[in-house]
Amino acid sequence: MQYQIYWTPQTQLFELQGATIDFRALNDVYYEHYFLPSGRVIATWRSNQHFQREKKVSDLPQLLRGVTYTIERSIDNSERMFAYLIVTFYDEQYQKLVTNSQNADKITVTVPENYAFYTIDLVSAGNGHFVFHDFVIRQQKKGVLRDNDLIVAPKLYAYLQVPEKITTKTLRVVFSEPEKMMTDYMTDWINETQQAVQYLTSSDIDAGFYRNHEPDLIATVKNARKQVHANKIEFVGYGPISSYAALYYQQQIKGSLAIISEDVILSPSSELKIVRTVDNVQYLGNPIVANHQVALVIPHPRYERLSMLSYETPTPKELRRQQAYDAAHPKKNTLSKFFTKNKNNTH
Repeated sequence: MQYQIYWTPQTQLFELQGATIDFRALNDVYYEHYFLPSGRVIATWRSNQHFQREKKVSDLPQLLRGVTYTIERSIDNSERMFAYLIVTFYDEQYQKLVTNSQNADKITVTVPENYAFYTIDLVSAGNGHFVFHDFVIRQQKKGVLRDNDLIVAPKLYAYLQVPEKITTKTLRVVFSEPEKMMTDYMTDWINETQQAVQYLTSSDIDAGFYRNHEPDLIATVKNARKQVHANKIEFVGYGPISSYAALYYQQQIKGSLAIISEDVILSPSSELKIVRTVDNVQYLGNPIVANHQVALVIPHPRYERLSMLSYETPTPKELRRQQAYDAAHPKKNTLSKFFTKNKNNTH
């Protein structure tokens, strides 16, 4: 899981005298100051525990004790001024435990076992201007969000889940519905079966409607299909943006299918092949607008509907092949487990 942290008008600010701050967009803040001494804190984000006494909303997520995290900034520095992050952990008595200060785009921090809260400061060096986009916090992995996932393009990630034995020729592709300040795959909500699943997620605002890096996304899906020897692709959406993406990419890849939430109002064309739908989704306005400028936030999409997806029954030929395999490998017997788990979910 990854958290995106933005600089908003609600963020605690310092050194305002003589400064110019332009909140041009959620992920685009222009800061200018020509008389600010180096090392001064410009803005501060705080975790929940620090605000318990004042009952304010926190800026930062809670972190797991003893776990190592990666914090990555996205800031366009100028020649005369740059900004960096300082991470500080505190105990219950507000005493500093650990401080990490590095002028680097990506830093790692290990959370103290006895910390109560932490802060992240945006600190300046030099005079001039810079543009702040965001910074992200995620557990350190061999990949990005999982140990074996990959970066498809900037802020677009893919994770291919391949079972030990595949019994269907359909690759399921699941888009994550964008949530405020958080990015993850929907692996916890898809029943694990003997079907390969390609998960896609994006930390772009509104996931960029999964259109910002279309050629890379299509290439990733096609490569996954080859890797698992699938002859069909099934795109899945469960909210307005993920359903839009499922319908759009179903049009781009010949012979593919789409599963979307039945009450997402997208006015699909008659050529789209909607083979089945899942439970209703709470719809929050029309996300399809000119230039994709809308700031649509789905605080709690009903992702539990993903567990209701049905699964393909093996063909008679596939069934005979699997029965022969199970007879030769009685300890594995994966087919019987498949039918036990999915007997109520088949067509």
